[in-house]
Amino acid sequence: MERLGRNSVRLKELRARVRERRPGEVVVDGRRLVSDLVRWGVPLLELYVAAGSDHDPAVIAGALGVWQVEASVFEGLAPTRHPQGVLAVVPEPTSRRWPASSGVAVFLEGLQDPGNLGAIVRSAAALGAAAVLLSEGCADPFHPATVRGSAGSVFRVALERGSAVVEAAARVRAKGGTAWAADPAGAPLAGWRPRRPALLLLGAEGAGLSAAAVKAADGRVAIPLERDVESLNVAVAAGILLQHLRST
Repeated sequence: MERLGRNSVRLKELRARVRERRPGEVVVDGRRLVSDLVRWGVPLLELYVAAGSDHDPAVIAGALGVWQVEASVFEGLAPTRHPQGVLAVVPEPTSRRWPASSGVAVFLEGLQDPGNLGAIVRSAAALGAAAVLLSEGCADPFHPATVRGSAGSVFRVALERGSAVVEAAARVRAKGGTAWAADPAGAPLAGWRPRRPALLLLGAEGAGLSAAAVKAADGRVAIPLERDVESLNVAVAAGILLQHLRST
């Protein structure tokens, strides 16, 4: 294990890669998350560990290259406020087109908050969704905040990037399924029994779905709210809707 000095060229380059993600690679930090990636079979192209910290031998053994960094220096490397002494560079998963042959998928239009995107992907993984489709203008699914918010689920759920809502809805209908827009003016959730395959359309924070997205859907569904609450956080709404689909 090579030890890197504070002013090494490799560390200088790594800081730049953490600030601005390079295409084809993802920077991941956190003991649990990096250990999970190894367990899931995601290759660690590079591994950086803080000197004096305990590390999982399986993680060390699974990395193609391992470098040790002084703890004080490591704190300035990690993309999170509370680094855990482990940072890995892994390959970016390729975008996968959802065949719409069965199950449920989520379409996100213009979702720009990485934390919300990560939370939705995590819910999609936990509640059995087949894929998450992202329109142009969505946050980067492999931004550090997205990866962290998803608890690594961005590596386990099929992600389709650059999707167009009209095409995605037509794809589902061609397979005998339906597309549904989450909309406050929609039908109450309790009676919602969509035909599978089903595509759930969710809009950006605040703005909601575009008129074109609502028009592309076969129907609209709403979560009834109380106490004059006008809307829910988009990630919370996604979780409720996906759980309903899972139980019907």
